[in-house]
Formats: sequence, C-alpha cells, structure tokens
Amino acid sequence: MTLGNCLILQDFKSEPFLGWLEVEDGKIKRVVKGRREDIDQPLEGKLVMPALYNTHTHAAMSLLRGVAEDVTFEEWLFGRILPLEERLTEEMVYYGTILAQMEMARNGVVGFADMYFHEDAVARAVADFGLRALLTRGLVDVGGDDGGRLKENLKLYERWNGYDGRILVGLGPHSPYSCSRGYLEKIFDVAKEHDIPVVIHLYETAQERYDLEELLRLGLGEVKVIAAHCVHVPTEKLPLLSKLNFYVSHNPTSNLKLGNGVAPVREMLREGVKVTFGTDGPASNNTLDIFHEMRLASLLQKMKDPSALDVETCLKMATVDGAEALGFEGGAIREGFEADLVVLDLKKPSFFPLKHAKRHLVHAFSGEVFATMVKGRWVYFNGEYPTIDEGEVYKKLAEIEEKLYS
Repeated sequence: MTLGNCLILQDFKSEPFLGWLEVEDGKIKRVVKGRREDIDQPLEGKLVMPALYNTHTHAAMSLLRGVAEDVTFEEWLFGRILPLEERLTEEMVYYGTILAQMEMARNGVVGFADMYFHEDAVARAVADFGLRALLTRGLVDVGGDDGGRLKENLKLYERWNGYDGRILVGLGPHSPYSCSRGYLEKIFDVAKEHDIPVVIHLYETAQERYDLEELLRLGLGEVKVIAAHCVHVPTEKLPLLSKLNFYVSHNPTSNLKLGNGVAPVREMLREGVKVTFGTDGPASNNTLDIFHEMRLASLLQKMKDPSALDVETCLKMATVDGAEALGFEGGAIREGFEADLVVLDLKKPSFFPLKHAKRHLVHAFSGEVFATMVKGRWVYFNGEYPTIDEGEVYKKLAEIEEKLYS
C-alpha cells in the first residue's frame, strides 16, 4: 500500500516535508520525498506523523465517565468508583475497553498501558479492535490475601503475552499503600523471573510518604517500572531513579482534577528521568486524549519557566518514549519501523500558518485525527472503525448503561 502526497513528520526532531510512503506486511518499506501519481491512498491536505502512546489508563472506566465530579480523591475512589466497579461483569469490561479504544484511535493513540480487573476481557477487546497494549491485572492484598490476583495475572501472561506482536503483559501492583511489603517483594521477584514490566501508582497524593529506598530494596530497582503520577516523589531521589529502568507516566489532567497537584516534570527531565504521558482512567480525566495532555503538561511547567517542556520534548515523550515504556518499537516513520501512523487534516484554522504545523500539534490542535493505523491496518479512518461493528457496540453499551446504573 502506498499513501501520502501530503506532509510527513518523520519524528519529533524533524520538520514536515511533502512526500509519500509505502507500507508492506505491517511495516514501513520506504519513505520518499516529493509527489507520486499512482498512489493507493492519496492524503492531500493532510499530515502523517508517528502515533501516540498512553502509558497509564484503566480503559474500561470509560463506562464510569462522569460519575464523580468535583469531589476529593478519597470520595472519588471510595465513595463513588469502587461501589460501581463491584457491578462490572466481564462483558461490561470488554465493551468498556472497546469504547476506550474507539476514543483513543480517534485521538491518534495506538498503544496503551492498562491496569484493571477482568483483564482477559480487556485482552480480547484489544485483540478484536486492533490497538497495542501492555496489560496488567490490578494487584492488592487486603488483609494479607490477594484473592488469587497474582495467579490471574500470570495466567494472563501465559495466554496473551506476545499476541500478534500487539499485546504484552506485565504485573500491576496497585500502589505501596494497597500492597503489603511482602506482597510487593513477591511481585518484583515474579517480574524478575519472567523479565516483565511492573505498572504501579506511585506518589500520587500528598499522603503517600513511604520510603523510596525501601521500595528499591524490595525489588523496585531491579525491574522495568512504569510509575503513574509521581506528583509527590521526593525530588532529591530523582538522580537515583534516573539510573534505573524507570519510566514516569505523567497524568497532568487527572492529577489536577483530583486535587493532587503538579508533578515536578522539569526536575525529572533535568535529572535524566524518563517521562511519558498517560491519561489515567476516563472516570478521573475524563478523556483519553494525549494531545490534550501534551499541551496541559507544557503549560503547567511553563508557569515558572517559559522555555520548559518545549514542543520537541513533548512530542518525544508522547511518541518515542511512550512506545519504549510500553515495550514497542515506535515514534518514527522510517524504513523498517512498524507502520503505526496518525493522519491529521490540515484544513483547519488551528493549523494556519502551515509553516508552524509541528508547533501546532502541541499548542493549537484540538479535536479528532483523520485516521489512525496500527501495524499497517487502519483502526480508524475518517469517522469509521474498519475493525468493528460500531452500531452493535453502541447497542451493547446502551444495555450496559441500563444494567450498571439501574
């Protein structure tokens, strides 16, 4: 398949140029400057760029969007969310994850990290829709018993890890405040044994004052980690984290909405800590839009320094670093790379003048992309979803809403 005759942004460091590209067997075969007459997929007036990655979410919480607004974190979680989550079935989680992927594809996201339950249903939804995902079963051990969650997570790993080159499986200890120290040590040991990543909420709220060095001794420092939030991470410990296989998933919208503050991203980047973007779940954001997270994150860091979190850094965090954190190759449109692409319509007021199109991606673009491709296959194209029956999905969602909120 050939597509193009449009502007192409090859990576976060480049400037867009007029060109076309060829996709074969899910990979980019070649990228060529200039125009071509006999092209399969003309994209006049469009921009093709590397796809985005969402390094922290709870996808099926798309079913809970809007249920808890203008409340504290404690009321949001314990008063509103947990009671509803007890009613979620496997079928509900499946369709909630389909819905989340519809939204992410519409916003240019091709891969996400998930932490939830009924995670086998999440995997089936990812397999059916077509995005990439790093899946983890949320792990807690209330009263010293995890209810078989770790075994469930390992079964998920055995069944789904490596599926179609799109699904990876890690371990999902919820947080140091919901997991005993012995349980965390056990989880880190299993992660080391299987060489798989760990996804964890870390320093999300001001009340989380646990000892980071203790967590490192338990094994946090010996495994690959995606740490969501890190709003209140001790800044004096950042040089230590920079030496580890450690990625921060920065969730600025969720952090603000739940009153948890602003993460010290400038300081993290200055010390060499790897930072990516996540949205958190749709019940605490309430969207799955990484373009929005880029802009908000940049503006928050510019409060004290206008040069902080520049355009190229934001794009790198959302593409190259996000893909690397999840365990996928991505972030560039180059020969041999996976064909994970996003197409944007440049015929919008926010993209004028076109000479600054790359800057507009962070500071002006809003709304939906024109198309999203994963492994050479369109999962969203000009308002349609080629891999699913959209009408049937909305029919099921209407039934779920009636059951869940009756």
